[in-house]
Amino acid sequence: MKIQLFFLSIIATMLISCGVKQSEYDNVKYECDSVKNELESYKKQVKKDSICIVKMRDTITMLSYPADQRLAKINSLVSEGKYHQAKNEINKLSTLFPESKEAQSIPALTKRIDDLIAKQKAEEEKRRALGFKGLKKATSATIDYNKVSFSNIKIDKSYHFDWYHSGGYMRTADRGNIYVVATMSVTSSSKNPNLPTLAVYSIKGDRMNKEGVMEVRFDTWSDYGYYLGNYHDSKNDFAKTATIKFSLGVEISEEIMKKPYAIILKKSNGLSRYEDKYNNPPVSYKGSISYPYSLSLDDFTRYNSEYVVVKIANL
Repeated sequence: MKIQLFFLSIIATMLISCGVKQSEYDNVKYECDSVKNELESYKKQVKKDSICIVKMRDTITMLSYPADQRLAKINSLVSEGKYHQAKNEINKLSTLFPESKEAQSIPALTKRIDDLIAKQKAEEEKRRALGFKGLKKATSATIDYNKVSFSNIKIDKSYHFDWYHSGGYMRTADRGNIYVVATMSVTSSSKNPNLPTLAVYSIKGDRMNKEGVMEVRFDTWSDYGYYLGNYHDSKNDFAKTATIKFSLGVEISEEIMKKPYAIILKKSNGLSRYEDKYNNPPVSYKGSISYPYSLSLDDFTRYNSEYVVVKIANL
């Protein structure tokens, strides 16, 4: 269309320069104006069609995600503590469905969210005022396919593990050191799960510093023959049983343990089952979990934190 108009303009210019009659020039000019008007009309129609397409697309989007589903999503976000995301969804609901019955509940819902945000902020300020002492403690947690619980958490001169009917293994701490030990019970839905472990942190003001990560060993064996690997011990195989007990321990300086310290769980399964028939026992768990060197209060209070305080002492 533009090309046609261009050539007609050239022709009109040439006719004038060649001394063509006025009537012939007027005919060409009329053709030029007609093409130009047709082009403008075409542009307007294209713009109109584009607007219609956008409106149709928006209508389809609205119908595929109606007001009742949006309200259900908002309530779900509020239950999960995702208040700012919930407010964004409220804005969309009020814009797209201002006359819907769901929109009528927006003022009350907004007030509820504002109250929850205010409560959350007050609790955070209270925790900050108390510092690490105000953190909630827990001796159990769910980590993916594992449910773990901890007991018998204590300080001892020795670390006992791999016990069987008539004996077991014991390590004694060096002079000036002491063991931090615990029993970990793991119930897993996996037949070959990886495992978590605990870490010991010293507390200095508003920071925790890592002092050691606990080794994970089996707590007991059915008998000495099972310990040696002469027989397969089903009670220490997740393929045969859902729950197994482990003994955890790490050697730490006695001076550190006289000062404020914490035992921390990172919700990560990083230790995997390892078998070596030449070892006694032939089965163990090896690997590592990336506990950071330092932790702050924010690491525990942020939403969906991966850190759990199992124990705090000497604060």
